Amino acid sequence: MNKLTFRSQFGVAFLLVLLLSFACSVAVWGVSTYYIFTNEKTVRPANYFEKQIPEIAGYALGLKEALLTPAARTALEERIPAAGIQYQVLDAQGEFRYGTMDKSYISSKEELLSKLNTNERINGKIVLFYPLSDAQGGLAGVFVLRYDLSLVTSNADQPLATFLLIVTNLAAPFVFIMLFTFLLARRLGSRLKPPVSRLTDGARRIQQGNLDFTLADVGGSKELAELASAFEEMRRALRDSLTAQWKMEQQRCDMVAAITHDLRTPLTIIRGHVDNLLEGAAQRPDRLPRYLRTIQGNTERAARLLDELTTVSDIERPDFTLSPVALALLPFFERKRGDYKLLCESKRVALLLNTDGLKPDQTLWIDCLRLEQIMDNLMANSLRFTPEGGEIRWRVGCRDGRLQFEVLDSGRGFSAGDLAHLFEQFYQGDPSRSEEKGHAGLGLYIVKKLAEKHGGHAAAFNRPEGGARICVTLKEMASA
Repeated sequence: MNKLTFRSQFGVAFLLVLLLSFACSVAVWGVSTYYIFTNEKTVRPANYFEKQIPEIAGYALGLKEALLTPAARTALEERIPAAGIQYQVLDAQGEFRYGTMDKSYISSKEELLSKLNTNERINGKIVLFYPLSDAQGGLAGVFVLRYDLSLVTSNADQPLATFLLIVTNLAAPFVFIMLFTFLLARRLGSRLKPPVSRLTDGARRIQQGNLDFTLADVGGSKELAELASAFEEMRRALRDSLTAQWKMEQQRCDMVAAITHDLRTPLTIIRGHVDNLLEGAAQRPDRLPRYLRTIQGNTERAARLLDELTTVSDIERPDFTLSPVALALLPFFERKRGDYKLLCESKRVALLLNTDGLKPDQTLWIDCLRLEQIMDNLMANSLRFTPEGGEIRWRVGCRDGRLQFEVLDSGRGFSAGDLAHLFEQFYQGDPSRSEEKGHAGLGLYIVKKLAEKHGGHAAAFNRPEGGARICVTLKEMASA
């Protein structure tokens, strides 16, 4: 029943009501009939008087023409129950002699002859015509009997019992229809109430912001099951949407908190040095270059944090798009090596670039600006954790429309915690790897997001000989 539609369930219930009502009504009628025919002293059947007709007719016809004399009336009426049977005696001419019926059903001798040994139903009553013979066997007259096949007539002396019996039999179908309609409606309601209650409770929970429930296996009917399925899909979509929104909101709060925390340090340093310059620059001019270098470094540090924050904000916007151009790969990487060489030399780190995987004239449709951001963040991360005297190796290749490059450094490598959370927002790494705190933990997160925007991916490993290894794959984009 749970898989049937409302319409089918109501149809089945209606048929059951009719069938059960008919069966029970037939049973009531059968019991009433059996009771009437087996308890005639209590309630007489409708043919109670009809069964007495043969005896009455036999007595009357046995008297023959003597029945025409008034002297036979008293004995005749003792045998005829006046409550249910009326009679009259007519002579051969159709003239009325006596009887309990005032109305004559014969108006002429010809009509009399035509009705002999016949019966008629007149005004719902049955009229019988019996011929009376004389001593010679000729027609002496007619004996007419009239009776009614009616339960009321048969029980005229007990009208209340008769009325109750008739009303009970007539009302039985309607009573059973109402009874079974109520019972089946109650049963149908009990089947539909739980799923409706679950849907109502689910709507109330959603209104209260509680999405940690399920509406699986809701029965009742096919429509309710489909409604519950759609409701469950809506709940899941809403939960996922709200979870993403809550996560985004939490990330935004974390971002603000992280950036605020990281900006406070360089700004505090800048402010302190500016105060020192304002107060004692004239007395200690030899400190001026050192103060200015400190102010410059922390200003760049604050600007870098703000740039990372702006980049993350741009990437996560729904309308963020890439701008691919036909990029000559080998010149591009050679130029970037020149940019990074000075940075590496300032920290006494060797930079080795391997472009054997590139053809001299190879081009690729890719977003050049975002590619530079990826490389800048990877280089900054490698320099941050590579000690003096160490080295950074870059390997670049392009095959089947995919640009692949990896950065390897000679630092301490990644801890287990680093590998699990390295590409998450605001993850600043294991404190044991480096004491530098001039970043917000957004660099590798930006690398991963930009790689995914290019249809690629980013992954991090530890080198067997020690150090970190980060691999990035970017997929060529369609030409503009």
